Amino acid sequence: MTSPESEPIAQVLSLYKVPQISHGSQDPKFSDHFHFPSFLRTVPSSSHQPSMLCQLLQHFNWTWVGVVSFGSDAAQLEIVLKKELGQTGSCLALSKTIYDPYSRLEMSAAARDIGNSRASVFLCHCYNIHFKLLVSALQAQNVTSKTWILTTSLAVIPEMFTKEALQLLNGSLDLRIHSEKISGFDHFLTTVSPAAYPNSRLVKVLWQNLFDCVWPGLEKTDGKNTPQLCTGVEQMDASHLLLFDLENWAATYQAYIAARAFITAYHNMISCIRDKGPFTHGRCATTKDFQQWQVHHYLKDINFTTSSDEIFFKNGEIPATFDIMNLQILPNGSYRAVKVGVVRSRPQLRKELLIHDNAIRWAGGLAQVPRSTCSESCLPGYRKLPLQGKPHCCYSCLQCPHGQFASGTDSATCWECLPGQWPNEQQDRCIPTIFDFLSYTEALGVVLATCSSLFFLLSLSVLGIFIQHHHTPVVKANNRKLSYLLLTSLALCFLCPLMYLGHPSQLTCSFRQAAFGLVFAICLSATLAKTVTVVMAFGASKPGSCLHKWVGYKLPGAITLGCSLVQAAVCVCWITVCPPFPSQNPLHGGPLVTLECDKGSVEFFYTMLGYLGFLATISLGVAFPARRLPTAFNEAQHIAISMLVFTFVWVSFVPSYLSATGKYTVAVEIFAILASGAGLLACLFFPKCYIIILHPKKNNRDHLMGRQLPRKGDFAYAP
Repeated sequence: MTSPESEPIAQVLSLYKVPQISHGSQDPKFSDHFHFPSFLRTVPSSSHQPSMLCQLLQHFNWTWVGVVSFGSDAAQLEIVLKKELGQTGSCLALSKTIYDPYSRLEMSAAARDIGNSRASVFLCHCYNIHFKLLVSALQAQNVTSKTWILTTSLAVIPEMFTKEALQLLNGSLDLRIHSEKISGFDHFLTTVSPAAYPNSRLVKVLWQNLFDCVWPGLEKTDGKNTPQLCTGVEQMDASHLLLFDLENWAATYQAYIAARAFITAYHNMISCIRDKGPFTHGRCATTKDFQQWQVHHYLKDINFTTSSDEIFFKNGEIPATFDIMNLQILPNGSYRAVKVGVVRSRPQLRKELLIHDNAIRWAGGLAQVPRSTCSESCLPGYRKLPLQGKPHCCYSCLQCPHGQFASGTDSATCWECLPGQWPNEQQDRCIPTIFDFLSYTEALGVVLATCSSLFFLLSLSVLGIFIQHHHTPVVKANNRKLSYLLLTSLALCFLCPLMYLGHPSQLTCSFRQAAFGLVFAICLSATLAKTVTVVMAFGASKPGSCLHKWVGYKLPGAITLGCSLVQAAVCVCWITVCPPFPSQNPLHGGPLVTLECDKGSVEFFYTMLGYLGFLATISLGVAFPARRLPTAFNEAQHIAISMLVFTFVWVSFVPSYLSATGKYTVAVEIFAILASGAGLLACLFFPKCYIIILHPKKNNRDHLMGRQLPRKGDFAYAP
C-alpha cells in the first residue's frame, strides 16, 4: 500500500508543488488532492478494487461469496464490499479476519470455517506470506473445493508453495494491475553495458548480479565474496534475459508510464510557442531555468497512447485498469498465469469488463463455471421469495400468479403481459392472445350451419306441399293460413342460427337474440291459436253453446298478433335500452379469448325466454285436455306432443347453457333452437305430410270424420 516514508515525502513535495509520480502506491489517502496537490500515480487506488471484484462476481453469477483478510484494514474492506455486493445482488457468506497469521490455532479455525461454508468462491485480501500459511492450513484440513479470487496485494510466487499446496490455487482468478509488453525493451536490455552508461552506478550493480563479478570500489548486493573483477566487456546473451522475468511487466510497465509522462510533459513545455504559453501574459517556461510547478502544470494535462491504452491523469490518477489472470496448474505440476480478461474504469463508460470465458480453466480442468449461491436459481416462470431472517441472496422459488410471467432466471418479480398477449403455459414468456369463436370453417360450425340450412329447406318444402295441396281437407283443417304462417316462421327460426356463427359484430349481436325471440314467439302464438281453434271448434259444436260467434278467422289472428306484439315490445325495449354488444371473454383466464355477444341486459334476455316458456305452457295446457277429442285427425294431440318436446328442450337448455364455456355456449343455444324448431315441425306437420304424400286416399272428409256421417253434436271446423 505505502511505505512509512511515502506520506511525509508527498506532503513536503506538495508544499512546493514539486511533481511526483508514484508507480507503486495504491493507498487511497493519496487521492486527496487538497493535501497532496502535486502527487500523481500510474497505479489505481485500492478503492477501485471492491467495485471491480463485484463486477467480476456478477459476471459469473457468484452471489454467495466469502472474504478472508489479514490485519486491521479488514473491517473497512468488509464495509465497502458489503455495500458493493448489495448493489450487484450478491451477499457476504463469510467474513473472516485473521489478526495473527502466525497463530496455528487462529489459522486452523479460519480454515475450518472456510471448509464448512456453503460458499465455493472466496476473496482473499492479504500478502504472500499470509496466504502461504492459510493454504497450508487448508491443505491440512483437506479443504480443496474452493475457488479463490486474489487482490492486487497478493502476487502469487510459485516457489513459495509446495506442489500439493499449489493445487489448491488451480482455477483461481488473480486481479493484477494492468501491464503490457514494452516494445523494444528486451532489445534495450541487451544493449545495456557499463561502456554505454559509464557514470551509472545502477548499471554497474546490474552487471555484478548478471555476471557474478565485482567492480572495484563497489560492494556486492548479494553478500557473496566473488574474487572475479568486472571488465565491462562481458557479452550478454539470451540466457541472461531470462533473469529479468520479461513475462511479468507489472512494475516495469508502471515505471515506464511514469517516465514517459515526465518526458511528454517536458516535450510539451519546450514546444511552447512564444506569447501563446499557458502562463501569465502568454509566457512560456524557460527551457534552461524552468520551475518545478511549471512542469507540474504540463504534467497533469499530458495525453498519449500506448499500444492499447490512452494515458492521461484525472484527479492525479490514470484510468484504473486491472488484468484478470487465471492460475492454471498443469498435470506435470508446472504453473502458469493466463490473462483471460481486463476490467477498466473509463470516464465515458464507467466500468467495463472484458473477459474470455473460453480461455478460463477451472479446477479439475472443467469448462463449467463453479456455482456459488445460497439458493438454487429460480427458473423462468418463478420469482424469488425472500426467507425471513436470511440475507437477500437466500430465498425460495414461488411460481408466478395466474396471468403473470417471469422470463429471466432469478426474477425478483412477475409481470403482466401487454394488452393482446397472455403468458404461455410455462409462464416464462408472453404469447399473442388466441381469439376463438364459433366459425363456419370448423367442424362444429359446419354441422350446425348444415343442419340449419337443411331444416330451412325442409320447412320450405313442407310449406310448398301445403300450398300445392291447399284445397285438401288435411290442409284446410284447423286454419290453413295459420299453418302457412307457422311454417314460414319455422323456416325463419332455422335461419336464426346462421346469425350466431362467424365473427361477432355489433349488428349480429344486436339482432340475433331479438330475431330468435320474435320469430319463436310468432311460432308459439300461431300454435296457441291453432290449439284454441281446435278447442273452440269442438266446444261450439255442442247445442246451445255461445262459442259459435268466436269461431272464425278473427280469433286466431287476434291471438297470433297480440301474443307476438308482446314479445316484439320486449325485444324493441331490449335493443333500445341496453342492446347486446360484442365482447371478449378470457377462457379460464388463459390465452384463449372467446369472442362472444354480451347480452347487455340479462333481465331482458330471461324475460324473452320466459315469455316463450309462458306461451308454450299455455299451449300445452290448452292442447293436453283436448287431445282425446273425437275425429280421426285431431291436431290437439300433436300440438300437445310438440309443446312437450319444446318444453323439454328449453328446460334442459338452461343448465347446459350455464355450464358451457366459450363458444360452446353459442353451440348449445343453436342446438336448442334447431331441436325445438325441429320438434314443432315434426310433430305438427309430418303426420299431415305423411297423409298427403303417402296416403292421399285418406286425405278426405270422410276419413277425417271417422268414415261415418257426423252424429248430432259432432263438429269439425274446416274453413
